[in-house]
Amino acid sequence: MTTNNKDLNIQTLFEEYGDYLFSYAILKVKDSHFAEDLVQETLLAAFTAKNSFSSQSSIRTWLTGILKHKISDHFRRQGREVKIEDLVDQDEADGLDAFFKSNGRWIQKPDAFPSPEAALQQQEFWKIFQQCLAGLRPKQAEVFLAKEIYGLSNADICKDFTLSSTNVWVLMHRARLSLGNCFKINWKS
Repeated sequence: MTTNNKDLNIQTLFEEYGDYLFSYAILKVKDSHFAEDLVQETLLAAFTAKNSFSSQSSIRTWLTGILKHKISDHFRRQGREVKIEDLVDQDEADGLDAFFKSNGRWIQKPDAFPSPEAALQQQEFWKIFQQCLAGLRPKQAEVFLAKEIYGLSNADICKDFTLSSTNVWVLMHRARLSLGNCFKINWKS
């Protein structure tokens, strides 16, 4: 495929890279419907930003980068939302009626939610974390997220980023040092 930006169209991108992108997405999100959505969002974003493609990397690498950001956004959003099914197993969920009276009121009122101050501190933490993460070199940030947020193994990281295990170790070490220093400066707990 030519790397002329004007030749990039969604249909061609889908035909040439759709299967690869879907395979990559399904490995990360473990949900075929959501993986399809991520691939569509990736192709749409690529088409929208086709003029910013500088041909310094292959189209596949560029698309994979966009997809990784879409997956990151997904997990960031998912971290803010908790489904009831994630908190209790199905047997417990079926027994939730045991917590309520027939009029819908609590039999025993649950403990109070965390204090607003604690919630604000947690929001501040994530804001500072994102600022500190943005201060890392792009490769350090990607490897750190892959390891610590997505839970990828070192072998998978080596394969996905075409790095040696020593490079992964060095990138993780430097990322942790940089993040630690950034938190010392910016986080007042």
